[in-house]
Amino acid sequence: MVEPSSGTNTPNIVFIVADQWRGDCLGFLENDHPVMTPHIDQLADEGVAFPRAYADCPICMPQRATVLTGKTASRLGLATNFACRTPIVPELSLAGLLASKKKYQTEAVGKMHMIPERARFGFDNITLHPNDYVNWLEETDYAGSYRGHGLGGNEVFPTVAATPERFTHTHWIVDNGIRFLERRDPEVPFFMYMVFEAPHSPFDPPEPFDRMYDRFAIPDPVWGDWAEHTYPRFLENARLSKKSYRLNEEMIREARRRYYGQISHIDYQLGRLFGELKTRGLYEDTIIVFTSDHGEHLGDHGIFGKTTFLSGSADVPLIFRVPSQMLEQKGTFVNNTPALTADIYTTLLDFAGIEPPEEIDGISLKNHICRGQEEDRIIHGEFEGNHGTAFATDGRYKFIYYANGGLEQLFDVEQDPKNLVNLAAEPHLQTEQERLRASLVSYLQQFGRPLAVDGRLKKVDEPVDPDRLRRSNPCAWRGPMRYGQGYYG
Repeated sequence: MVEPSSGTNTPNIVFIVADQWRGDCLGFLENDHPVMTPHIDQLADEGVAFPRAYADCPICMPQRATVLTGKTASRLGLATNFACRTPIVPELSLAGLLASKKKYQTEAVGKMHMIPERARFGFDNITLHPNDYVNWLEETDYAGSYRGHGLGGNEVFPTVAATPERFTHTHWIVDNGIRFLERRDPEVPFFMYMVFEAPHSPFDPPEPFDRMYDRFAIPDPVWGDWAEHTYPRFLENARLSKKSYRLNEEMIREARRRYYGQISHIDYQLGRLFGELKTRGLYEDTIIVFTSDHGEHLGDHGIFGKTTFLSGSADVPLIFRVPSQMLEQKGTFVNNTPALTADIYTTLLDFAGIEPPEEIDGISLKNHICRGQEEDRIIHGEFEGNHGTAFATDGRYKFIYYANGGLEQLFDVEQDPKNLVNLAAEPHLQTEQERLRASLVSYLQQFGRPLAVDGRLKKVDEPVDPDRLRRSNPCAWRGPMRYGQGYYG
């Protein structure tokens, strides 16, 4: 049934976020990663992709707050995962402003990963993963099977889902998104925020996605030429504590296959969602945004997970598909303006005709999307765990700083997108390095961040303790969840 049009002055919005999806793992990019993402590729074909998009704090919880407030983790004062209330004012959240200013019906489906878990943060309704998913699973033959294989949330040994595909959280999230489209008020525009847990570890796609890439050539992880002599203590801590040094080449290759399988599982399920939008006549009036909260190293430079500003961890996919009549520049194209996930908030408010509040960090990318505008810009970010790391990039060069050891890296992102050659010692690039370093210090000082002290980046000297790190287990060993227990239960 074709539903009434909302009109392009108040377009419907579907905002899709994956968890731990690398920016380079998209089929249309045609790089070393042999991922199949036909439906997301089509969004790029109809819209605009930002290949130089970054998470300002590449870890889960701060990014959940950033995309709904337009504020970076540095401004919010929480640059790692946290145990306090998520700093979102409901009335100023993306959902809250869309609802109050333009009468949007707002819905969140999936992994909110905020505190308190049941707080709505401006949404009319939230269908929550894992809580509501686990409760639903309890009523099926697969009760207790969420992570029933026994691997925890940050363990990367390859496995397969403990349920058939129909009962996975990825399928369940899309099912609930479709149910919202069925029961929404047809007389007002809608905003649906859909957040997947995958392809975050454990790498456990269901059949047949677990074997989908068996016949594909799987690329080996990359190692920077800097790793042998100037391997950051920040990375060494991650390598030892998360036990990635115990994964041999075949284990890593298989983990990568399963990661790709999770990506294709999400993409194929999105085909169902996009089909529902088209069947209901809503697709042409709907803005669709696709991104992730951060990436995944997948063994690059000897580590898995996120939290660094190296390629694979901090770079994220960012695609805007808008109604075709909004595009003044037609056709598929990419925009090379450096972008942050904080920009999504401001951009969507701009498309809805809402003035953003003061003291935010995101800029509107509306003219970049509709008119092909590009601009020079330096963007920044930080992660405060393990004494801290931070970065600044102008889109051409990327400067990374590690507090433990005071180590600096400089990469030519255009010529070296995988961050393999550290140019920090090159005399002819000292001006570029100093410019980005100064910009980063200014950014951190603006918010009183402890990584910048007296106009300089803080340096600490704490040697790596291999014995202590091997005894630690930060990989969240977590088996089956029962009765709606969430991430903090």
